[in-house]
Amino acid sequence: MKLRLTIAAALLLLGSLTAADTKPIRVAMIFDDGPHAEQTAKLLALFAEEKVHVTFGTVGKNAEKHPGLLQQVVAAGHEIANHSYSHLHPQKLDASAVDAEVLDGQQKITAAAGVAPVWYWPPFIAIDDQVRASVAKAGLKIYSPRKLVASGDYMNDVDAAELLRRATTGIVDGTVILFHEWRAETFAQMKAIIAELKRQGCVFVTYSEMEAQLGR
Repeated sequence: MKLRLTIAAALLLLGSLTAADTKPIRVAMIFDDGPHAEQTAKLLALFAEEKVHVTFGTVGKNAEKHPGLLQQVVAAGHEIANHSYSHLHPQKLDASAVDAEVLDGQQKITAAAGVAPVWYWPPFIAIDDQVRASVAKAGLKIYSPRKLVASGDYMNDVDAAELLRRATTGIVDGTVILFHEWRAETFAQMKAIIAELKRQGCVFVTYSEMEAQLGR
């Protein structure tokens, strides 16, 4: 009887461990600075193939140039976030200029996309009281990741292999992984990045999906 109970307990423990091991890790990938004339369409095709949805950190002046691409982003089920009008560093601007970056970005992105972003994703991830005030005036919320992993693709000395390593290391539930649309190596490595993240048990969500599922 004792042996049977021991075996049953071991099987129960193994089952609980297996369930824990297979719990999905929710990640939100964000792609900044687009739409980009060459890279956006390539990324959209890859995401459709992989059945992955992401968030695009959209710059207002680029939305003005490429409204059709931005509409394709929305039509494909991805989320767009306001990444300012012209990607100036907010800490180098006065209050009125920060207001303009946030508000003009929101207006231009909304006009181009046909939908209004609900999140503000500050350039250089620079957040201070003035940025918070400007974002509040625009009726937006700043997205604050539980954990941010930067791929480093904005640095020229980060090559393709290092980009892949950085983007797939230290990933936990609730992680945001930062990329940039304009870097050719980002698209070149994206299939491998997605494959490795899936191997780790990751599922891909947008900012709004992450917020709804994890809360604060």
